[in-house]
Amino acid sequence: AGLIPIIIPTLVIDDCVTTSLVALREQLTLYGNRVLAVITTTSCFAPRIPDKVDEVAKLLQLPEFEGKVHHVINNAYGLQCAKTVKLINRACAVGKVCAIVCSTDKNFMVPVGGAIITSPSETIIQNIGKLYPGRANASPILDLFITLLSMGLNGYQELLTDRMRLVNRFQTKLTTLATKYNERVLVTYPWNSISFGMTLHTLSDSDLSITNGDGDTPTNDTIASSATKTKAQDEISYFGSMLFTRCVSGTRVVPTNIHKTIAAGDVQYEFEGFGSSTDEYPHPYVTMACAIGLPESELDDFFGRMEKCLKDFFVKKKKRLNKKEMERQKKEIKETLEKVTTIGKDVESLQI
Repeated sequence: AGLIPIIIPTLVIDDCVTTSLVALREQLTLYGNRVLAVITTTSCFAPRIPDKVDEVAKLLQLPEFEGKVHHVINNAYGLQCAKTVKLINRACAVGKVCAIVCSTDKNFMVPVGGAIITSPSETIIQNIGKLYPGRANASPILDLFITLLSMGLNGYQELLTDRMRLVNRFQTKLTTLATKYNERVLVTYPWNSISFGMTLHTLSDSDLSITNGDGDTPTNDTIASSATKTKAQDEISYFGSMLFTRCVSGTRVVPTNIHKTIAAGDVQYEFEGFGSSTDEYPHPYVTMACAIGLPESELDDFFGRMEKCLKDFFVKKKKRLNKKEMERQKKEIKETLEKVTTIGKDVESLQI
């Protein structure tokens, strides 16, 4: 479409990553009527929490922006969360919201590929609908139609109730697991009640004694220095691959200080801390979701696999460290023998 994205920096408040309304207003003022739309998100991976869409909607309704800048909300899987739905309703009531985009697979458990677009404006929905005939596949509509007929309203509401019931159990089991391995749960609830995060400091720390429950939770000061950051990133990324090979899907493992360059047309964007929605998030972490359709049996199975994966990781890491220690000792012994041999030769030369 020839559009150029403008990246708005976020704020880190305690564990949460959230909207910077000041930065948004600065960019809107800088670019003026060249801005087509502001895209906010209300469903995101922890530690990010829903954007302050109500405040953004109020901002875009001010006289200097009214009628010039559109507001689109990415509500990918937020439809299943009552708190998020209330936030969006409030945004529509107090300010400007043009369209809300929701994923069908995340909210209704159908195959990937469809989305529901809603809007306070009937005209906008009609105009969007005119763009799609003959341009999009009908399969997502058919999948959703069959699923809704199968579940019915009562069936869907029961799934929503079950999810909310399991959130407390999910948090309890995650807290227990984190405490056992001297980690902690990122405090993003109740703002984000779908995605949860757990720190992964111990995975990149070389002192395995901190995993036995006797030490304090590592702080950012215990993370390796800049010379060993890459090694720490590799350790944490390796844990992510272990989860994947053990059929634990849906988790995201995010090391610190990941740098990534993404091109948008002729413009290249540099991201630090890629994956955490901020440049300098202080913790490596893993995210997981308590989403609609999760039965209690699978919840228990998930945490069982997660704990087994952590155990396997530390066993393998200990073996690697022991191997390195043995190689170091062998090297020291070899160097010592070489020194002794050299000294012996020198003594013989003196005797002659």
